[in-house]
Amino acid sequence: MEIQSDSTSNFKLWNELELHEFPNKFVIKSIESPDQGFSISRFDGNINKLDDDEGSGSSSKVSTLYGIAGTIRLLAGTHLLVITSRKDVGTYLGFPVFRVTSMKFLSCNEASRFLTSQEKKDEAYFMTLLKIVESTPGLYYSYGTDITLNLQRRFKLAEGWMSRPVWKQADPRFVWNRNLLEELIENKLDKFIIPLLQGNIL
Repeated sequence: MEIQSDSTSNFKLWNELELHEFPNKFVIKSIESPDQGFSISRFDGNINKLDDDEGSGSSSKVSTLYGIAGTIRLLAGTHLLVITSRKDVGTYLGFPVFRVTSMKFLSCNEASRFLTSQEKKDEAYFMTLLKIVESTPGLYYSYGTDITLNLQRRFKLAEGWMSRPVWKQADPRFVWNRNLLEELIENKLDKFIIPLLQGNIL
């Protein structure tokens, strides 16, 4: 797939992230701009933008992520869905488009030890559903532009539309993870918010 355009986006998502795992929190930072990032508590799932010295300590594990797909709250706490691998499948309007090849949930559910027996059964059932979500096929995205709008609709948009955060450009009807993005949107983490489109690219 290759579609060219003479328009240029002024807004770009961070395309590689570093995940630092601490006993009490996960810290996610842009590799390109390490001062840009956020932390999420492993106890209650609360999200906070990075302080100047946050994430500079020694973490037990460091790994690379390729995007944040959102959060979901279950009985025992919050789960953060992250993109762990991707494949470049072409371009749209001159911007690279990627297919998600693997995702995983980071669990912030220390509260699970306080659940009742029935709640633990319910939580176990929900966790099986999360495993299905992790393996959802045919998810696509771009760091440089929204891919949910067709060219006809784009040409009708007001000047400056492309300078808005990518999630604001997207048509919510076609954003697979729209409901999962609410907490990231509330915390104004615009450069980490990736709208995913489910479909096929030939």
